[in-house]
Amino acid sequence: MKTRFIWLFGLLAVFMTMTGFVQPNIEDHAHILNKETKTLIKEKNNRYLQTKEQPQITVITVKKLKNLTPKSLNRSKRTVFIVVGQKGKKRNVQIFSSKDLHGAFTADARSNILRAEVDQLRSYNNATFNKGLRFVFRACATKVDQQYQYALDKFDLSQSEQNKISHPHRVALPIALALAFLIMGIIYMLRRFGHHSSNLRK
Repeated sequence: MKTRFIWLFGLLAVFMTMTGFVQPNIEDHAHILNKETKTLIKEKNNRYLQTKEQPQITVITVKKLKNLTPKSLNRSKRTVFIVVGQKGKKRNVQIFSSKDLHGAFTADARSNILRAEVDQLRSYNNATFNKGLRFVFRACATKVDQQYQYALDKFDLSQSEQNKISHPHRVALPIALALAFLIMGIIYMLRRFGHHSSNLRK
């Protein structure tokens, strides 16, 4: 009987491991996530369960704006947390990673991901916000896939989307150059007009 119990316990442990009985990938305490976002989270994490490393990207929503650090962060491995804090209409999105992923998720990398679709993440419209959140999730998934050298799939960012993160100021550069040329043109015209006026006085 004792041997049978040990055997059943071992079989249950193997089953739990094989079926991905691990930390849940979705904790929607603030009831923000829509069906499309939840489907993306589940399907991508199910793919990760088929890999040797079995990384995770967990999305958590909470009813507060501050102190969003997940309680399980320090004891987690190969895990990225996307935490959404909500209070009233205000929302705060932050990205955390376990220590073994700090190289991929530096402060700059996390900041660039959140800035890439900042207008959507600031939207009060839940569908628009979820669209921005899916971008953040896909950006994190792309980082994880690159870290472990997985083949990119349909859930990852396209090259043009990756460029938005790699070069967040690229869009602002043409505007800055145009303004610089405009200012130079105005200065040139003012100087020319002033020089012409002085010649007329003579």
